[in-house]
Amino acid sequence: MRSKAKPSDLSLGTPLAGVDRDIDMLVDRFDAARRRSVRRLVSTSPRLADLAISFPAAVYALASRQGAQRRRQKALQLTIEGAPLRDVAVALDLPLWLRRLPPEAFAGRFGALPRSDLFARRIANHLPTSAEDSAFWLRSVIFGVQACDDYFALWLAQQAVFMEPADPAHLFGLLAAYAWFSNFDQSRTHGLIVVPWRPEMALDTAACAAKSWLNRMRLVLQLRKGVLTDPWLEPGEARGYTFVPLLDHSAILAEAHAMQNCADQYADRLARDKCRLFSVRRRGTRIATLEIGPHPREAGVLAISQLKARHNLPASTETWQASHAWLGSQKDLKRMTNGAAPERPFDADAWNALIAAYRLRKDGAPWLPDHPSKETFAAVESGIAELARRAGITSWLFT
Repeated sequence: MRSKAKPSDLSLGTPLAGVDRDIDMLVDRFDAARRRSVRRLVSTSPRLADLAISFPAAVYALASRQGAQRRRQKALQLTIEGAPLRDVAVALDLPLWLRRLPPEAFAGRFGALPRSDLFARRIANHLPTSAEDSAFWLRSVIFGVQACDDYFALWLAQQAVFMEPADPAHLFGLLAAYAWFSNFDQSRTHGLIVVPWRPEMALDTAACAAKSWLNRMRLVLQLRKGVLTDPWLEPGEARGYTFVPLLDHSAILAEAHAMQNCADQYADRLARDKCRLFSVRRRGTRIATLEIGPHPREAGVLAISQLKARHNLPASTETWQASHAWLGSQKDLKRMTNGAAPERPFDADAWNALIAAYRLRKDGAPWLPDHPSKETFAAVESGIAELARRAGITSWLFT
């Protein structure tokens, strides 16, 4: 840092003459609401002008009066005296890794900044490549620590999804909760995660796993025992196969786990009476999962929509023949509807129990719905869907 200024130069009321054009250009890169304060500050001393170049975050903190006044006064004094940047950072209670970010990164209050040694060592490899993206990037990284931990924030910092500003809580809230519960394995909520998050995971895998987890929670909240009572078709046997209706979340989760399929993703379709699921078994062993839905061409007639073996592989010819025989044995294949989806509300008590541990450790986690409903879950889904759009994820989960 250059300067022959003395501590008495600390008065911010009298600007020095001849502020560099480069400094003017630098000031114009700060948040518009703070430019006047930044300009006044850096014009009082060449060393404060240098600070705007070498540590924009520190100048922004001073200009926006963040932190205690005594800390700001100490930082000003240290800067005028030519102290190392580390000492200025300590005085302002700022992590030193912030000095790598451009002036465009800072707006509003800093909030709770990541401070661990782990974060400071690794974040330098994941800084934003564009100054225009840096403000959203920084807010997202701060949210990542707040909503999960340093490992998640570091992982988030690497993703190429910061090209358009957005609300980090809306975009990453579900993903952060999913990552947190992935490492909180003593809970029922963790048990609903099929693929736990880990720092090496690709974004498309993580987003799909988080959406799958949300759908499984919806299944638990909407399809408790007794909510669905009409299987549409009579259970029974045909050609040595047994057809068992899947009407509640316990039965559906067990089927999805045993068959390694996506039956657990059908909460919305089942709750809105768009389909029914049956487990196809032979001598007690699960052979296939059967979906019954409206016939594609015959109004009011039920038909087989899907029939899949384990891992969603094609079912055998024998299984298809048994399924058609069972279907043909039904007394009635017609199902008339009035067109209105039934009201099957979400279980608020179950929701509160599922996320209680997370709320307790994350200051209430306001980025998750207070009350579960079709509307509040739709808002969460829109956030993860927007993230999928930005990342170019084309999974059927987001269609």
